[in-house]
Amino acid sequence: MSTLARDAGMAGGRSVVAWLIAFAIAVPVGLIAIMTTVWLVTAFDSSLWALLVVALLWLGLFAVAAAVFIGAIKRRASKLDAVFVPLGLEGAAYLSFFRQYHGAAYGRQADVYLRRGPVLEIDVATTLRTRLGVTGPQADTSFFAGLAGRRPLALADPELAALSVFALDETWARALLADPSATGALRRLTALGGTVFTRQHVLLRPGALTLQLSGNRRLFGLDITAEQARLWVDDLVRVAQAAETLPAPQLTDEASAEEQFALKLRRQNPHFALWVGLAILGFFVVVSIVVFAAVFLFASLGGF
Repeated sequence: MSTLARDAGMAGGRSVVAWLIAFAIAVPVGLIAIMTTVWLVTAFDSSLWALLVVALLWLGLFAVAAAVFIGAIKRRASKLDAVFVPLGLEGAAYLSFFRQYHGAAYGRQADVYLRRGPVLEIDVATTLRTRLGVTGPQADTSFFAGLAGRRPLALADPELAALSVFALDETWARALLADPSATGALRRLTALGGTVFTRQHVLLRPGALTLQLSGNRRLFGLDITAEQARLWVDDLVRVAQAAETLPAPQLTDEASAEEQFALKLRRQNPHFALWVGLAILGFFVVVSIVVFAAVFLFASLGGF
């Protein structure tokens, strides 16, 4: 089975388990709340105090659910802060429910983004304006690269056999691979088995060198140590330094419109999705209160 297929299977398994847990908790609690609501309204003839108790009951349920959700986000943020803050990076929310970190590493801008997947991206800035992709010999990577008309470099060196390298400037890429320091770092960055991730790619795009880690061998949890993070950043900087000491690549490129749009999204309000969700929830709460008040007023005036 390909890594991509395993990742899809694990993601599906996580979703199923999460839905089952939510169902097992929400259904009994919801039924109890509904039955309690019906009993209070009917037993006390829709009196004002009974309706207030019902309102407080449902508000309490929503408050508990929100507290559990926010607590889970804060616990994950605390664990990630313990990994990346010691590197000199400052943490903040990303896409409302995930994390991002920014700072300097060995005099270079360093940025870290964790999003759903899980996908962890570690960027270090570079002056290079070319493209390079390095990964392990994964069948699905070669398959999709072939569909895009890209072929990995033919590498005769046995020490490079564990690498699949795609380059815009083949001559420049081979010069980089001739540097033992760079190739050692690339092998470590793309080697699987030492972490919970199932895919590790090194991607050079105009202006940044990125380590992209994705997939999860575990059903839940994402164990990353501060030592692992430090080694990843060290090796990324090592590759960037080696690449920048070479003669400039002859084949260069600029950031695509898609990449510029993705960067723009990264810089948007980190709580945007949360505010949108809260606005939608608030709208329905207000509508519910208005309807509830109208029904109560109508009933009090003898409409029923």
